[in-house]
Amino acid sequence: MGDPGKALVIDCHAQLGKGETWAEPKRLVDYKVEMVLERAAEAGIDRSCVSAPQNSSYEQANMRVARICEKYPDKLIGFAVHNPQTETGRLKAMLKGEVNSMGFKGLKTDGHPTREILDVVAELHIPVIYYPGREADLVRLYHLMAATYPSVNFILPHLGAYRSDPWSNHLVAIDLARRHANIYLEASGLDGIQYLEMAARELPAEKLVFGSFTPEDDPRVEIYAFKLLKLPPDQEAKTLGGNMQRLLQSRG
Repeated sequence: MGDPGKALVIDCHAQLGKGETWAEPKRLVDYKVEMVLERAAEAGIDRSCVSAPQNSSYEQANMRVARICEKYPDKLIGFAVHNPQTETGRLKAMLKGEVNSMGFKGLKTDGHPTREILDVVAELHIPVIYYPGREADLVRLYHLMAATYPSVNFILPHLGAYRSDPWSNHLVAIDLARRHANIYLEASGLDGIQYLEMAARELPAEKLVFGSFTPEDDPRVEIYAFKLLKLPPDQEAKTLGGNMQRLLQSRG
């Protein structure tokens, strides 16, 4: 696929299918695969980790995402989505089936991950994308999860604050990533590149993973922010794909 000497670029946080937006104000969406693939190609993205938008039930939404990923195995990587609160009691069976039979490589949670879901995540060795939103939850919940499940890799999107609201969450996110080896930061949807620059200065390149939150945000813009960091080529390659490739290959 492409130039064998070129470092792989992986978007760790893209969306696909029908549902509601994650961010307020809520609205119904239908994220078409054609748009995801077209924008990825224009941005120079080789593979996109895709998950469903918000839904009241995720079993069918995940199945739809899996079917689309099967059509584009060299371009799309499926992530399951589940709500640990509303789907309690069924999470182990559903997630194990989605990973082992449907080919999903990670999980995005709609709500705080519980022991029920993190136990099976630890067993499956897959990364978890989780966005708490509120600063109090960000500090308390992420510290607790990372310490209790050191073998689970957590990806905190938007540097902890979508649209930098509040911007202080970015400082909290950077500190979390500094303290815990299993917390990684994705930086889509920021109000200013200065917060990404701060993360790049204060953290090793191994702690940053590129994500675009497409189609809500434009991957052509999001990837350019990483280019503006002017990192050494080996460090840029890690942030744009190498780190995520390592997390996806961590399954035992």
